[in-house]
Amino acid sequence: MQRARLFTAWDGAWALPSLRQRSALAVPGLLLLLLLGAAWWILLHPKPPVWDQARLLEARFEAPYHPAPPYGFTVQLLVIGLKALLPSGAPLHEALRVVAMAFWAGAACWLGLALLERRGLVAVLLLLLFSSQYPFLWLSSELVAGGFLCLCLAAFARGAAPGPLGALLALLALCKPELLLVALVLLACFASARRPQAGRLAAGFAGTLGLLLLPGLLRFGPGYPFDYGAGGTGRGFAAFGQHFAALLAPLQLGPAPDPWNHPTPYLERVFPGARSMRDVILAPGLPYLDFVALSLARGVRRVGWLFQWAWPAAALLWLARRRAGLAFDERERALLWSFVGCLPFVLFAYPHVRYFARYYPVFWVLVLVAVERLAKAPAGRLRNASLALAGLCIALAFATNVERAAVGLALAPQLAQYWFPD
Repeated sequence: MQRARLFTAWDGAWALPSLRQRSALAVPGLLLLLLLGAAWWILLHPKPPVWDQARLLEARFEAPYHPAPPYGFTVQLLVIGLKALLPSGAPLHEALRVVAMAFWAGAACWLGLALLERRGLVAVLLLLLFSSQYPFLWLSSELVAGGFLCLCLAAFARGAAPGPLGALLALLALCKPELLLVALVLLACFASARRPQAGRLAAGFAGTLGLLLLPGLLRFGPGYPFDYGAGGTGRGFAAFGQHFAALLAPLQLGPAPDPWNHPTPYLERVFPGARSMRDVILAPGLPYLDFVALSLARGVRRVGWLFQWAWPAAALLWLARRRAGLAFDERERALLWSFVGCLPFVLFAYPHVRYFARYYPVFWVLVLVAVERLAKAPAGRLRNASLALAGLCIALAFATNVERAAVGLALAPQLAQYWFPD
């Protein structure tokens, strides 16, 4: 009897995994394969850090590179942690890009697993993410910000405890200055959905935010969260000046100053004497509205290029859901509320393709959730046609991504810096 039990246990240990078990392992296996491939490519083609990325790599607990909200506090802490962990001489830039890429993709995958029941749709999500070229983005702060946004949304969908969820929102708020708005809106959204836990959620958010910012406030004073390292003008105003100049520079008839390094001539021509966003917005004649119009037009063009075939898929699925009476649930509404972060793109800069690294996974998760929910609705001609056309649009989006990525990856070895668009 004991020998029989022994052999039964031995056979069970070496038995092949069941179909269900293999299905559960398929998504992690695909993610690992894609991560290894992307990491290999990043390490194979190192590039020098430039602009904000170069400043990010200087992060340390010393002025003027002390972690501060205007420069991506959370990401600066990550860089300091990497410096402590990496052996001497290790390529910090490539290490940061690999870690940021893995964090972004892993968090997006967890968001997909939290909202999607069918693992096949999570696999589709991963293929769309890695074919988008976002894993190769040179500005790591955008990927880390996107990772924290996905992490917050996934934690809410999974029913995370209010304290840790509030702490995650605080870390999201400190990834980029404009993400404070997103964090506050999501805090209100989560609190509304979980009223009994609202107090602990707010305490977790405020407590973590205060704990992280207190050392800097004590050391550098009350201006630390807003204009640290910006010469007293404010990081937001400096960014606005560069983007305003970049929008106007191509419209000049003759040779014009470099808008990124010398934005002042452009600002003085339209906003004479402006030293803050308040001065810009209240300038006589409201020329600020011209900037908003130009920024919005640039954003529509950029977003149209980025999501291409996703737009008809989203429109079809929304109409079919309305006809089927499938309203958004609280998890989907939270994802939709997160897009409030697009407002600062238009009002203070203009929408770069790289800014949408944080929203690319969220958008596709919403589309795939709509596919899954509509597939469960009663069969009908409209439902079947909508699913077929949405599936075709998703396939075309993936094919377009692959075509663009093939061109980009082919160019990568030939370029001194970066090939990621915008």
